[in-house]
Formats: sequence, structure tokens, C-alpha cells
Amino acid sequence: MGNILIKNADHIYPFDAKKTYLHNTDIYIENNRIAAIGKNLLLNQSDKVIDGAGKLALPGLINTHHHFYQNVTRNVPITQKGGLLRWLLFSYGAWADIDEEAVYAAARLSAAELLLTGCTTTMDFMYFFPYGRKNLMDQEFRALKELGMRFHGYRGCMPVMEGNLPEAIKQVLGMDHTALLEDREEILQACAETFKKHHDAGEFAMSRVGVGPTTTVFEMKPLMQDLKILANKYGGLCHTHLHPRPDEYEKCHRLYHCTPHEWLEYIGWFDSATSIAHATQHRQSDIRILARTGVAVTHSPSCHMRLGYPMAPIPAMVKAGVTIGIGVDGGASNDSGDMFAELRNTMYVHRIKNMHDNIDFQDWFGPQDVFSMATNGGAKVLKRDDIGSLEVGKGADIILVDMNQIAYGGALADPLGALVYCGYNHLVHTSIINGRVVVENSRLITGDEQHIISDANRVAKRILDHVKKRTGIDYYQAYIPQNDRGFE
Repeated sequence: MGNILIKNADHIYPFDAKKTYLHNTDIYIENNRIAAIGKNLLLNQSDKVIDGAGKLALPGLINTHHHFYQNVTRNVPITQKGGLLRWLLFSYGAWADIDEEAVYAAARLSAAELLLTGCTTTMDFMYFFPYGRKNLMDQEFRALKELGMRFHGYRGCMPVMEGNLPEAIKQVLGMDHTALLEDREEILQACAETFKKHHDAGEFAMSRVGVGPTTTVFEMKPLMQDLKILANKYGGLCHTHLHPRPDEYEKCHRLYHCTPHEWLEYIGWFDSATSIAHATQHRQSDIRILARTGVAVTHSPSCHMRLGYPMAPIPAMVKAGVTIGIGVDGGASNDSGDMFAELRNTMYVHRIKNMHDNIDFQDWFGPQDVFSMATNGGAKVLKRDDIGSLEVGKGADIILVDMNQIAYGGALADPLGALVYCGYNHLVHTSIINGRVVVENSRLITGDEQHIISDANRVAKRILDHVKKRTGIDYYQAYIPQNDRGFE
């Protein structure tokens, strides 16, 4: 690790508290932190000089929700249409073959796509450990370390399945769903081991750990509380999907005479060290609880559109003071890891007439809003004050975008806006993480792109070929088997 000078960047958007904009300015990196930002910084102090002419500099983007393992099952014809539960039904059939080789290949593919499209820090919510395969998380940490990406790995868990999926898995796939689940003791032991192996609480940490169930398990209060206690013990964070269905509101009311949000606050899960994904079906009273407790929300609009379920009321949450981050979500529910595309969708989708009540055009999200969510917003979600903005003393996570492209021609009245209003190729020119160049001239230099692609394709074919042998269902065909009706 040496010193790097980014010389004369045309545009710099630091996303600091002052909302500064800088023009024709240098950034000097000393080891792993930003040492100076200004004009005409000294060249002879630098081991590497990067020409910033024609380029826009931003803090590295922060992805706050993902499922890496799904990247070897993306764009599968049988799951291209159908709601959340049907998508999960057939996805679980394929994911039963997820093993260490698959997770390693998927993690490398996921990270490479994120790195090439401007993401420098990512979380992954790995909740699926079929047939007792306990060491899958180790492969994620291995892959991200090799590629040089800042990583928050959440050791998730799946003690139960959503809705009527157990019945559907048996009836449609002929599988025993219990082989895909973990029990309480297995979960807690595995989470503790992951913290011990991979959690670094220090400044500029490249590896941190969080925990949480894939869905809020109202019937397993001790597990929920034990996970929170474990996270607090190691200084980690908690995360879960929370988009309560009507049956979940009913279950929570029947068991505890309260709403899901009231229950999560009551058991001590809701605080500023917890984030929730999706956050659809949220009432105004739910939003007030999020704001009061400091719970952050990670927004993944592409997934919502892909699976056809409601959009979270993000404008109302922002007005209430809820911290918002942006997540690309899993490779099988997006099916892309392009952060710029996720920002564009965030900016556009909440403008749709009747999407939300009483949204005036002056309250529409603009480029500054969505990039703030993906930089300092993401840092807040992950409880990091050492990244998320370009300021002296912050970690040297910086991306450069070449603005001299057809995609941005005629659009430089607002260079930042051009990145989300325009463009079809979202590859960044340069990505620097912790003071190390990992993408240069829009190519990944910490890994072999062709090897990453071929490995992922090989594993994906193995999984889809094997699921047909196990279930008799051809996943390459986009058809709906007659006996899966009613599992939408």
C-alpha cells in the first residue's frame, strides 16, 4: 500500500455535511486514508498518479443488502414470472445444491459486478445453509478478501419458512423442507464462530460480521433475543427482512396482542444497530417506531418490481428521519448487481402517480438524494463513520467515472445527475478501496474476470442440471406446473 495522487479531477462530489462540490481539484491518498483534498498538491510525494481530467470522483458506493449465493441461479426461466412465494418455492429447489464451491463462485461474481459498477463496501445476508453445510460463510470472506472489497458479512439463519412453503416444497418438489433449516443451537454456535473468525471492530476494518434471521420469527422469541445479545457482545449489527404479510400481522396480534414493529421494539431488537430490508406494508405508526428507535431501512426497488410486490414508502420514511441505504438484493431477485441502476430505479419509481399519497414533484428524489443514500446513508446503516464521504481522515474508498462517453454526451449541465438520468454502461473507470486500486480502466485488476465468469457459469449449469434429476422439473423452461397453483 503506497501513496496515490488523483490529479485535477474535473468534478468531485464529497458528500460531506456541507454538500461541497469541487472542480479541477486533487485528492491525495496516504496509505489507506485520504490525506489531502485541494488544488496543486505535490506530485513528488506520490507512488502513483491518476489523471483525473474528464473524470468525476465520488465516495465508493455502499451496498446494504445482498444475497451472493443467488448469483449462480439468476435469470432462471422457471422463476422469471410469479410472486414472492412461488419464486421462493422453485428457488429453494435449486438452492438445495448450494455448497462451498457454489458460494465461492457466486461471491466472486457478485463482488466483481459490484466493484465494476462503483461499489466499494458491501454487506451480504447469507441465511441459507442446506443439509448442515456450516462453512459457507468462510468462502464469502475468502472471496471478498481476494478481490480487495470492504465486506460486512451477515451470518443469517432460516429456522422456519415463510407462509405455506413447507407444504409446497413437499407437494411440488418432493423435498423435505426441514433439511434446509437450522435449529436454535446450531444457529447460535455458528454465529458466534463467525464473529470470532471474521469480525474486526477496528477503524477502516475490511471485514465485519452481523447476524439475523431471514424473516422475523415471531414464534421464536428466545432466538431473536439471543441473536441480538450475541451481536451486542461482539459489537456487530442485526438485520432481517421485514415486509409483514397480513398473516404475519395476524400471527403477531394473536401471540402478543401487538404489531410486528411493536413486538420487535418490545423484545429489544429495534435500535440503531438494526437494519431491515424491503420495509413494504409499513403503516405510519410503523414508520414512527423506526424513526424513534433508530432502525435503518435498506431499499431494493428492482427486487420489488421483479417480484411484483409493493414498494416501500421511502419518501415518508425520509421525512420522518429514518436512515435509508440502497441494496441491490440477491442475484436471483434483481438479477443485477449494478448499484447505479438501483439508484436510478430509486429515483424514478417513487414518482409514479398514486404510488404514494400526497407526493408533490418538489419532493421527488433527485441525484443528490439517491447518491446520499448510497454513500453516507449506507455508512450509517452499517454504523461506520470512517467511510461514506470524501473528507480528510476518512478511508480512501474512491471511484472515478469517465464522463467522456457517448452515454453522458450533452448531459454535463449536471455531471452527477448524468450518472443516473443517462447512461447504459455503468462501469467505473477507477475504484480505490482502502488505498488500493482494484479497478483500473474499467477492468478488475484484483481478479481474473474470465475465470470468475466461467466458474459461475459452470456452477450454475451443475445446479440446474441436478435439480431436474432430483425433482423432475426442467428449470430451463418457463412454465407453471399444474400442482404449484395457489403458492403465489
